Amino acid sequence: MQPLVSIIIPTYNRVFLLGQTLDSVLAQTYQNWECIIVDDGSEDATDELIEFYSEIDSRIKYYHRPISQLKGANACRNFGFEMSMGKYIQWLDSDDIIDSYKIEKQLIQLLKFNSATIAICRWQFFDIQVEEVEFTNEYQVYKNFDKILAFIDALAVSGGFLPAHAYLVNRELICQAGNWMENLTINQDGEFFARIFVKAKTVIFVNDALVYYRRNNKDSVSYLSTELKMDHAILSWQLIESYFKIHFGESTRLVEISKKYLYRRFFKVNNKMINENKLFFEVEILRNKFSLKKTIKDLVIRILKK
Repeated sequence: MQPLVSIIIPTYNRVFLLGQTLDSVLAQTYQNWECIIVDDGSEDATDELIEFYSEIDSRIKYYHRPISQLKGANACRNFGFEMSMGKYIQWLDSDDIIDSYKIEKQLIQLLKFNSATIAICRWQFFDIQVEEVEFTNEYQVYKNFDKILAFIDALAVSGGFLPAHAYLVNRELICQAGNWMENLTINQDGEFFARIFVKAKTVIFVNDALVYYRRNNKDSVSYLSTELKMDHAILSWQLIESYFKIHFGESTRLVEISKKYLYRRFFKVNNKMINENKLFFEVEILRNKFSLKKTIKDLVIRILKK
């Protein structure tokens, strides 16, 4: 059995990096794939680059985002998914890289399970070249999980994050979970995969499959740089929390850790966001008040002792 795998790549003005990404696609040991590239309106030489690659391999297909759809990577991912035919979906950003065995190794394991299973793998940051990258991190999430809630808890203490291209997911699971949220400006992958998680049953970790996540040119450079992004960061976690509460009956450790992180960021730079979302930050607000009271009490005791 050789099911088709659709590799979906949104791109925008990444001609200087996209070639390296496509080289990693062409190097895949698993051969039954299609690569769907959706251009978000590039103004560089992306057209010429992809024309070159599509002449090398006809499995590379090039589309432009329809003008009727919202601009952005999520709209491109959704359009790419609509155009795809694969039973399994490999999301891939146009500046990231997948190891040559990645799809083959994960697919071998996925074919042993039903469609409600997600495959994950090791990942590491890189800057320019991947040859000297060492996969030294041993995250708690690097193992198999029979229970999705246990996976989410492990993810919480593993940095709270796996890049989208570390997953290989059955098409049926994505259809059940729904499309990428096109209006969201930040934490799009977190919100999307949260919906995948609540539809999944098990997670398998493939130790010898590897992906590389480019450190530069990511949204993290401008993370929470505007009030819109701050607002959408809160919105994304409100949505994630609601999905988890409905499905698992609890907020989850992942959401609580993320709330704490956001509270600390906003406390330093924008208290307005906390005041406008008091219910969401209720636990952190109470914890902070208790901490302040204890600090004041300790100071008073020290003064009285002098």
